[in-house]
Amino acid sequence: MAFIKKHSFKIAVLALCAAMGIYLLFTYVFVPQQPLDDLQAAPAFQMNDIDGNQVSLESTNGKARIVYFYFANCPDVCPPTTFLLSEVQDKLKEQNKLGNKAELISITFDPERDTPEAIRDFAQRLDADFEGWHFLRGSDWETTLDLAREFGVAVIKEEDGSFTHTNVITLVDQDGRIRKWINGSKEDLTADEIISDLNKLL
Repeated sequence: MAFIKKHSFKIAVLALCAAMGIYLLFTYVFVPQQPLDDLQAAPAFQMNDIDGNQVSLESTNGKARIVYFYFANCPDVCPPTTFLLSEVQDKLKEQNKLGNKAELISITFDPERDTPEAIRDFAQRLDADFEGWHFLRGSDWETTLDLAREFGVAVIKEEDGSFTHTNVITLVDQDGRIRKWINGSKEDLTADEIISDLNKLL
């Protein structure tokens, strides 16, 4: 008892420091992740990949998905964004989540010019491979543009055959619900940021 009285001030300071440490730990370190909003149902689709296999929204249910619309002749945003997604793919591989818990889906606006061979060349030039990443093409560009718009992508076909579009990366959860739209042209967007959002679904 005498010891406690003699050192009561020190004990109080230590207790205060410990309490403050615990507060800071749970406030800034063990911050619970905020769930992503449930925005809307993802539109259904069924297309062929570059090997002729049918892939649909329903067939990929049970996995979190990153959906991106592009075209191989895109002169600006599509190549760097696809390369960024290849970095996301690499990180998912490292975490042993690619293919079993999460998949990437890239859909071309331009199925007439984007043949399977053209898509394969585009993907491989940007360090993408096809393990857990579906590169899909529809039967015609009109149907694909309608699908893209339902996914929240603004797109028009120009007279020269190219496409002007917003650069949107869409996160779809395991139940086929859109949970986030990411601006693929955001200057400081990183693969880690996309992985962080995706992990909120996992």
